[in-house]
Amino acid sequence: GRTSARFGLPQAGQQRSLVNEVAHQQFRESTTDEERGCLPKYSDESDVGLCRVLEKFRQPLCFDGLLGGGFSPQEHPARVTYSGPLGSWSTAMSGHTMRGGRHFVEFIITKEQTNPLVCLGITRPVSLIDGIDLETEWEGSVNPLTVWSNRKPAIAEKLRSQRTAKWGNGTVHCCSYYCHGGFCFWTDWDNENDYSDWQGRESLQRNGTIGMLLDLNEGTLSVFKNGRLLGKMKGGLDGEYCWFVAFYSDGTVSLSKGEAPN
Repeated sequence: GRTSARFGLPQAGQQRSLVNEVAHQQFRESTTDEERGCLPKYSDESDVGLCRVLEKFRQPLCFDGLLGGGFSPQEHPARVTYSGPLGSWSTAMSGHTMRGGRHFVEFIITKEQTNPLVCLGITRPVSLIDGIDLETEWEGSVNPLTVWSNRKPAIAEKLRSQRTAKWGNGTVHCCSYYCHGGFCFWTDWDNENDYSDWQGRESLQRNGTIGMLLDLNEGTLSVFKNGRLLGKMKGGLDGEYCWFVAFYSDGTVSLSKGEAPN
């Protein structure tokens, strides 16, 4: 009733309701400079909503969506094993959305034979399956990197239609390090895409750890191999992203937060 309204709505001369004022103070007093840099507040976001985002931000990373066939039942939320047939893609996505600041993760890749045919990287926080048929449109092979206007145009349009102001001004909507060869693979889900060399490129032979530093202050994605910096793989990044892994051959990948090596 009236009491709820007073707590939930700003009163005359106030910028925030009492509930949001408490949440604002809690966020300001409980966060580090790094956390505040990673979580800039949106203009249409409540302070209570930002505190909920902070709570999720502090949780360990996990794979929230497994899209396509060939995945084994998950024994741990931050680890996925793919044993599908060679010749089709399947994708695992994290539901953790990055909106600002610096974010470092490590992907631990376990592969018994040959080089891993695996892409590791960032994509926009979109749904790859809402309104997109797995068999008739994805044709059983799900990878957000393999989509642009001349290839899977219907999917490309549906992915672009999910764009919001939170994507910023950047046109790099999906970008990855391809373990086999170490090349950079990216797309704007429209007319631009590239599979290219970059300074510092190295492939990953079988097992190993690939670290990635997404720096949204600089708009760059840097790659580390077994703790050693290879270099900045891609620039021009802006807006929200989440982590993803796309498998073309069998293997296991674990995902975890970490501190970027000096």
